[in-house]
Amino acid sequence: MSDGEPRTHWPNVDSGGADAAARYLDTMMRVLAAQKQQSTELLRLKPGMSVIEIGCGNGRDAEVLAKLVGPTGRVVGIDASEELISQAIERTASLGLPLRFQVDDAHALAFRDNDFDAARVDRVLQHLDDPAQAIREMARVVRSGGRIAAIEPDWQTMTVAGVDNDVTRSVVRYKADINVTHGTIGRELRRLLVEAGCVEVTAEQGSITFGQLAATDFVLGLRRSLAGAVAERWITAKQAAVWWAGLEEQDNGGKFFAAMSGIIAGATVR
Repeated sequence: MSDGEPRTHWPNVDSGGADAAARYLDTMMRVLAAQKQQSTELLRLKPGMSVIEIGCGNGRDAEVLAKLVGPTGRVVGIDASEELISQAIERTASLGLPLRFQVDDAHALAFRDNDFDAARVDRVLQHLDDPAQAIREMARVVRSGGRIAAIEPDWQTMTVAGVDNDVTRSVVRYKADINVTHGTIGRELRRLLVEAGCVEVTAEQGSITFGQLAATDFVLGLRRSLAGAVAERWITAKQAAVWWAGLEEQDNGGKFFAAMSGIIAGATVR
């Protein structure tokens, strides 16, 4: 695991990884600012509305939602991590926002049917055992006519320039097939929302690009996936070393480039 990189398997965050996970989440608030705004706009929020944030982490996105619904609204953030929920509560306690945080299971939400006007999930489904069930739960707790929004990555779209493409494909394969539970969940969002009974379903691709190796490694976990590809014997240690040296050369020369895509989806509950 590279310095500062959070545990990929988020259910293990409470085993000593909460602070690293929080740093990662704070970084992603900046990296995905435009995509997060787009997904929030898909919720069509108005003052006084109620929203549930699935996998809220340390509560940054839920805080944004609370400002949109105002003092007469209600925002509930749920997460499987007790540590991150504690951080969210402590961090937002003095803000005076209509926020509540609690530990909960996205597969079986502890809320009544039709309890919210909207629900949002952001890069959480990729880590769950059953993303389809989580989406069905979101649809269950949102009233008819309410909105759901989701952002999820497609790790198979990850790419870097200037190095051996065969090694890159092994790195991407490890990330998408082994390191993440559902590495291509983004491309499945439209189907899953329709199967959950939603209508007016939209799904658009959004991309992020990087011009520095250190930031890319922190966000995408390149070094970890490179080591994983070696461990799986898809590439040799020598190939890995040459590939990484090539990335450093690109970076030192101001030529580094990396990118990946995800899907931003929205839907109306029937």
